Amino acid sequence: MFYLGQIIEYHHDKGYGLLLDHNSAQSVIFYIADFPKEGGQPKKGETIKYVIINAHGTLKAHQMIRLDVAMSNDLKNKKINIDKQKNILRRGKNEGQKFGFMSVVILVIVFGFVYFSFATWNQYQTYQEEQHAKFALLEQQQKQIVEQQRKEIGYVKPVKFSEKSQNALNSHHHSVQKQNEAESVQSNTAVSTTASTEKSPYQCDGRTHCSQMTSYDEAVFFIKNCPNTQMDGNHDGRPCERQFGK
Repeated sequence: MFYLGQIIEYHHDKGYGLLLDHNSAQSVIFYIADFPKEGGQPKKGETIKYVIINAHGTLKAHQMIRLDVAMSNDLKNKKINIDKQKNILRRGKNEGQKFGFMSVVILVIVFGFVYFSFATWNQYQTYQEEQHAKFALLEQQQKQIVEQQRKEIGYVKPVKFSEKSQNALNSHHHSVQKQNEAESVQSNTAVSTTASTEKSPYQCDGRTHCSQMTSYDEAVFFIKNCPNTQMDGNHDGRPCERQFGK
């Protein structure tokens, strides 16, 4: 059973003191060895909660609790908790202010970007319209200039060349005519050769040596009509003379 008492005296040099019990008004001895270490030395007038035990025929206080120290610790703990709550609230307020400031900054940046994009687009549209207007005006001016030049020039007289220039033109015309005639002759020759080739029983098939020929006439056809032949070493127009005894 717990009792309540108050310290009425304490002998530091002897290590014991007396408690005055609130209910019985009797004094109860206590020893420093049983006294709580927290809170320092026992203080006169301090309220103690305790139990009474019989130690070798003597009643003494045991399991003592320093209520004033406990209450002081509770107050300290409550104060610490209150301070923590204040710090949390202050931190939350600061974070809220920071968040609000950052939100405002982000909104300003977004609004600025949208405004800049819109202004740039309008400026680009205005530039395009100005360019189209300039192009249309330039085109109209060019048409007017061309029409004015046509009116001013009117009938164009034929150009008269000097004798030297006329001779040069005639010479060039003669050279072109000769070149066209030569190309025509070559074309006719090629057509004639092709026609003769088509009428011949032989045809170019990639053979180039005498050992590949079956007759003298075939060899003659090949050296006249086929490329890269090696059957007429002395270029006398008679191929494979030894093979065919010519």
